[in-house]
Amino acid sequence: MFLRRRAIVTRTDEDLVRLLREGHRSALGDLWDRYSELLYGVGMKYLRDPERSKDEVVELFAGLKELMMKHEVERFRPWIHTVMRNRCLQLLRRERPTTAFVDDPGADAADLEEKALHEATLQRLEHAIASLNEEQQRCIRLFHLEGHSYAQVAAICGSPIEQVRSHLQNGRRNLRLILQRDAS
Repeated sequence: MFLRRRAIVTRTDEDLVRLLREGHRSALGDLWDRYSELLYGVGMKYLRDPERSKDEVVELFAGLKELMMKHEVERFRPWIHTVMRNRCLQLLRRERPTTAFVDDPGADAADLEEKALHEATLQRLEHAIASLNEEQQRCIRLFHLEGHSYAQVAAICGSPIEQVRSHLQNGRRNLRLILQRDAS
C-alpha cells in the first residue's frame, strides 16, 4: 500500500523527532516507516475511503516538520494518532452537507416538511447560541460552525486551549439546557 524502506531503525521516536527538528530528512522516512500504516488505519476508521485516507497520511507527513516545530511533543505515537484523527474529523466537518431551504416543485410534501422542520431547528439553535455569554458563543461558532480546531480557536480568541475547551463544554451544556427549556 505505502512504499516502505524496510530498514531496521533502532532510534526511539523521541530521537527521530529531535533529528527531524534539526533538519535530518532521514528521520522523516523512519517515522513514515513506523507510522504510515497505523495512520492509514486511523484514516480508514473515520473516512472509510482508501484513497482519501492515503491522501491524508501523505499530507500529514508532508507538513510534519512544520508541525513538529510548532508543538512540543513528549510522546510521538499518541500525538501523531491524535493529529491524524483530528485531521479526519475536520475533513468530515468541512464536507458535512448543508441543507438550503428551497421551494422545489419536484419535492414531495414529506421532504418539504422535513426541510421546514430542519430550518426551524437551526433557527432555535441560532437563538440559543445567541443567548450564551460572549466567550462561549465565540468558541461554539468558531469550533462547531466554522470548523476550526481547538488550537485555531485558542489562537483566534487569544486564550489557552484549556480555557477554550472549558468554554465549549460549558457552552454545549448551556445550549442543551436552553433547548430543553424552550422545548417544554
